[in-house]
Amino acid sequence: GRRSRVYPPPMPPMHMPPMHMPPMHMPPMAPMVMSFGAATSGVPFLFSSWKPATPAAFFFACALTMAAAAALEVALRALPHLERRLARGGRRLAHRNLLRAAHTVATTGLSYALMLLAMSFNVYIFAAVILGFGLGALFAGHLHEPPKTRPPRLAEMDSANPPTCEQLSVLRVSGMTCAACVVAVEVALRSVAGVTAAAVDLEAGSATVLSSSGGGGGLSAPPITQMLDAVEKTGRTASAVVVGAAFGPSLGHEPVGMPTGRAACCR
Repeated sequence: GRRSRVYPPPMPPMHMPPMHMPPMHMPPMAPMVMSFGAATSGVPFLFSSWKPATPAAFFFACALTMAAAAALEVALRALPHLERRLARGGRRLAHRNLLRAAHTVATTGLSYALMLLAMSFNVYIFAAVILGFGLGALFAGHLHEPPKTRPPRLAEMDSANPPTCEQLSVLRVSGMTCAACVVAVEVALRSVAGVTAAAVDLEAGSATVLSSSGGGGGLSAPPITQMLDAVEKTGRTASAVVVGAAFGPSLGHEPVGMPTGRAACCR
């Protein structure tokens, strides 16, 4: 006959005891201050334990805050000059990077400290930070301007032994954004054989190159393609504006065929 299928008995229902969560007690949060105050005592400076006890000590701390903000502004505006000196100096790479790291650590730490001071929402501290930045720009605002350059003149060369014949070329250079770019382009142009001087104008976006024939009266200066290749190796683009404007001692040390003025470099 047929074998009947045997099913297991049903499982009894499971009874879980109810879970009881202890109530959570959160301390009340202090409301965030979103308005300026004018307290002159008991105001913390960066740390809760740094609280000037008297108004005189408080305003002295505000004066130090103003000086720190001015120093930060000067340090940030002097960065292009620091890069130019490091690029032109004979220091090792590790020494140059150590100076860059020290500048970065100092300016970054000071920036965050001043930000925290400004977030204290004290009107005197906030005014000290803003006035400090203004004073730094007042005394060192010119440091952020690009260096002013002018085309080199033959009279600035060695007057005792002037070259027989020179060529003056003007290039339009694009892609320069800072003083370090100017130094890189100048170094690249001066590395071309036959180039005796190179001056780069960041504001005008131009480079003036003086190349020598080395005597003999013939124009055997490096071709313009070598100068353009040298600039392009730095990551910038260049094009010729004036090529081979000849001048020399017999021409009165003045360039012949050289357009003058900023408009000549930017047309």
